[in-house]
Amino acid sequence: MQETDRTVSTPGRRAAALRAQRLVVIASPDAAALGRVVMLDAPLELGRAGHVAGPLALADSELSRRHAALEREAATETWWLADLGSRNGTYVGGVPESRAGLVDQDVIRVGATLLLYEQVELAPDAPIAAAEEPPLFGRSFAMQRTRGEVALVAGRALPVLVLGETGTGKELVARALHARSGRSGPLVAVNCGALPPDLVESELFGHVAGAFTGAQKASEGLFATAAGGTIFLDEIGELPLAVQPKLLRALATGEVRAVGASNARHVDVRVVAATNRDLGAEVEAERFRGDLYARLAGWTIAAPPLRKRREDVLPLFMRFLARHDEAPRALDPDAAEALAIHRWPFNVRELEQLAAQVAVRAASAERVGLEHLPPAIAAPVAARRPAVAGPSEPPLSLSVRPDGTPTQEELARAIAHFGGNVAQVALFFGRDRKQIYRWIERYGLDVDASR
Repeated sequence: MQETDRTVSTPGRRAAALRAQRLVVIASPDAAALGRVVMLDAPLELGRAGHVAGPLALADSELSRRHAALEREAATETWWLADLGSRNGTYVGGVPESRAGLVDQDVIRVGATLLLYEQVELAPDAPIAAAEEPPLFGRSFAMQRTRGEVALVAGRALPVLVLGETGTGKELVARALHARSGRSGPLVAVNCGALPPDLVESELFGHVAGAFTGAQKASEGLFATAAGGTIFLDEIGELPLAVQPKLLRALATGEVRAVGASNARHVDVRVVAATNRDLGAEVEAERFRGDLYARLAGWTIAAPPLRKRREDVLPLFMRFLARHDEAPRALDPDAAEALAIHRWPFNVRELEQLAAQVAVRAASAERVGLEHLPPAIAAPVAARRPAVAGPSEPPLSLSVRPDGTPTQEELARAIAHFGGNVAQVALFFGRDRKQIYRWIERYGLDVDASR
């Protein structure tokens, strides 16, 4: 699906959007500065409090007195960040930079402070809801717009189509819509992709007794179960073509007909659908009905991916971590940077699962460090750390044969050597990762213990 970072509302002319650039302090030893938003409209310096003027004079002992400067290039409208000969360096996206042109969602590290550079569109008629409200948490501008769209349309009878990548929280948007709708009935969530193809119609609209083999008694169906409330059709792009005309009729008339029934009945249900597919492309490929797509998209909300709302990464991670009693309640600057610059391909769902893992790994620690994060996430920041001098380790190939099938001890030694990174183990043995996992399963080895 084509990536989008803006919601889509009702047709018609909109007031021109104003583009603005800003910096957000997303982590810092300076507690008073945390969450500070600085709109960029003039050159400014970043440095230690008492040595530079302006909103980015921070109480951070790892900052140089005059650490870095920001200025705008008028010809390209690009903001440039320049290091001013700082002691600890300036990093953009985990990479040391002496001078760098900034792009949207760049994470900047100066000292122990993390800043997020954002380009935002300020449309005069765009609905904005700044206050966080469950279940849609997040202080980012993208989430403020999403909550604003939800608040605007929740009380209306329009069907809503929620678009977004896997793990972005599309069901949370549906729950927020239902909670604000004022409807007295329940929210019924349906995963269209998990319904047996031959029973989709029966599951949605019900059936009479004897309608088909195995239908020993009548069923109302999920639409009837959601009467007076909201039905959430997740993965709507997976709905079989044969059933789509019946869903279209339910949307158009409010009537559903149970399988085997002679009469239709009216059901008062608000429909919210969601998909990570590009339904426009599915319509062109004739895998989805255009008329149903038009009906479902009475209003469209795009759930933003986590990489487009990096301001929310650290607060969400700490919120998830707080669910675990023995987990630390703080992050060290390196771990915070590693989390902030990761791309999160599986979005909030991936972040939530990581927090559960870290709660186990860091159970006895005072704060979460790089050593508690998976190598793939920690690597960009860990690579900058100076190597600790010590006895040199002999090459792995002297103690483990890289060819042939390894013994249990040899495989365990290789896994430990590469810190549980199965991809590197596979490269060492010259095998596919699937083969490595088969060996791991055969020997009953615990890969996580080496990470």
